[in-house]
Amino acid sequence: MQTSFSKYTRSIGLLLAAGLIAGISACRKEIAQQQHYDSDTSRQLIDGVKLRKKRVLLIGIDGAPGKLIKSMQPPVIMSLTPQSVVTWEGLTDTVSTPAAGWTTMATGVAYQQHQIGDSTLIPKSVEGSHAEIKYYNSFIYYLKEDDFNTKVTAVTPWEDLTNFVLNNADKVIPTRQSDGDKGVTDAVLKELSSANPDVLIANYNSPAIAGLQAGFSDNAVYRAAVTSVDTQIGKLLEGLKARKAAAGEDWLVIIQSTSGGVASKMGGRTGEERNSFTVMYSPVITPNALIGAPLAGKCVRLFGDAPNYVRAVNNDGGLYNPDNRSITIEAKVRFNKGPKGNYQFSWPPFLTKCASRYGSTVGWSMFRSGDKIVLFIADGSQKIEVTSSAINDGNFHAVTATIAYSSDPANGNTYTGSIYIDGVTKASDKLVRAARISSPSPLTLGYNPTNFQDAIDMYIADVRIWNTALPEDVVMAYTNRSDIDAGHPNYKNLIGYWPCMEGSGNQFKDLSASGKDFTVEGNYTWDLIQEPLSSKLAAPSLKDVTPSILGWMGLTLSGSNKPPGINWIVVKGVK
Repeated sequence: MQTSFSKYTRSIGLLLAAGLIAGISACRKEIAQQQHYDSDTSRQLIDGVKLRKKRVLLIGIDGAPGKLIKSMQPPVIMSLTPQSVVTWEGLTDTVSTPAAGWTTMATGVAYQQHQIGDSTLIPKSVEGSHAEIKYYNSFIYYLKEDDFNTKVTAVTPWEDLTNFVLNNADKVIPTRQSDGDKGVTDAVLKELSSANPDVLIANYNSPAIAGLQAGFSDNAVYRAAVTSVDTQIGKLLEGLKARKAAAGEDWLVIIQSTSGGVASKMGGRTGEERNSFTVMYSPVITPNALIGAPLAGKCVRLFGDAPNYVRAVNNDGGLYNPDNRSITIEAKVRFNKGPKGNYQFSWPPFLTKCASRYGSTVGWSMFRSGDKIVLFIADGSQKIEVTSSAINDGNFHAVTATIAYSSDPANGNTYTGSIYIDGVTKASDKLVRAARISSPSPLTLGYNPTNFQDAIDMYIADVRIWNTALPEDVVMAYTNRSDIDAGHPNYKNLIGYWPCMEGSGNQFKDLSASGKDFTVEGNYTWDLIQEPLSSKLAAPSLKDVTPSILGWMGLTLSGSNKPPGINWIVVKGVK
């Protein structure tokens, strides 16, 4: 729902209430007491030396699409990235309003659970009903439950925040909207110089205001807002260094955008509106630049048997045959549950360059066998089948197959087939003394006849074919990319690239120089795909802020209290 900015500011204020005071608004008796394993050593003495105290500065920026911010290269933020866990390709919830973003960031729970998405701040599932409202506990609740002496301060320009956040945070400092970014910074600097917070939350919303007014693009108004926030962050970093206790402290600085934006709107389902960025900075953590592969957009569901199938066919003219060279085939795949009610399938092909995959029919194919993927390679008289690890969770995963060609007098033509899931090695086998592998059949996504029991049911995206066998290190480095550009070390070898996310029409466009488009056949629809790749490939996002803060502060939750996100913080020297 598109709201005016005044409603947006009220929603953020109330939202922080919902997110940050959830632990108090929820009945204590409903929360089972879980054992906490507190590994924080900051109060311990070793050989008479006191260890450094862990603290957190959380900076939330509203209306800051990650890729746009990266393209603008704000100098202070960019200067932190060499010592940070960082991504510019984070993916917010399917409802990408600041209300949803702040709730997810504060609780570690996705919109699909907390259902807070608009200015009412009432979970959608109970609007208009008298059912008890379900709120989720924030990271502040758990920090204070573990140690009541933990001090938390929040600084924000949003209306009405004080009445709510004081129920959970120790101190809320409201700033006037008219004071802008400087008002937030001045209040934070005063707190750093005169108080001793363990967690300090600062909120900047000028990019959201500017984007709604002038557009989320590199225009003068929006750039001025981003530059202002970047300058204020620089002042906060100087404030951390100037603290009297700085020599005994380790600060984790998290800069997290709570929403993206496109044109003059935010809160919707477009990739730009859901695109966030994360910078988690500390000199003592292991840096990690993560290029997540959020697949946000519309895909065609490939499913069904003849004659009622949906598939895509590419009359490639033999371009994607191995013949006397090596090739690599990559795709992002998500398998839906099959006829058995699980992710087990009996042999349906889904990415094929052969007539039927019957016996040793010449060509290559990838097909499902149980919950695994099998790479089939055959020369017409012999074949190999290389089996992957399992995929059985309903998430997108990256599958990569390489067919490496060599020839020598002893073994003749040799094809070495290898298959990776999510860039992880790797099963391999060899076809030796083989005939040249060249099939006249079209390249096909989805249904292909013969030798299967169950019809495939899946989504596929980001399909790429290369005229070389990509090295293992390149496969691993780029497996989580959802785009390819000239920076790829083998870019010149790219002979087919289909994002398969046009959103309309009956073609999957080839963005490589080859120009070999797929044509979609059958009664197809374009379905909105909301979820990112599997956690193995994901980049940091809003839901990961809570577990990362808790981990930094030495707090581990278990059971139902354990947040579902990922703790990305690894202290150097700690395994």
